[in-house]
Amino acid sequence: MKKYLIISHGNFAIGIADTLKLFLGENHPFHAISAYTNGNDNIDEMIAAFMDTVAEEDELLICSDISGGSVNQKMMTYLNRPKTYILAGMNLPMLLQLAMTAQDREITIDDCRLCIS
Repeated sequence: MKKYLIISHGNFAIGIADTLKLFLGENHPFHAISAYTNGNDNIDEMIAAFMDTVAEEDELLICSDISGGSVNQKMMTYLNRPKTYILAGMNLPMLLQLAMTAQDREITIDDCRLCIS
């Protein structure tokens, strides 16, 4: 199964995930984590709770708001996980294109590069 984690400082991730579901449907595998909101600074717990839902065989695309930002740095520890990609500097068109491009097959590094360019 393919899973997407959209993670950001503030509510940006929730807004992008909401808009993606508008275009792609409610059943699309997007999960959003909004860090440092509502007094909840324990991002590690939120990430761990999400990662508990990811099976070993799942593909995982992690999209963060700022390259080198604190949420992006937290996700870098998962790069050694097979079939895991991290994209930083996310935007709606990039994620929409990637989700539609790789719906019926595995994500490739070329898919990620194309969406970034």
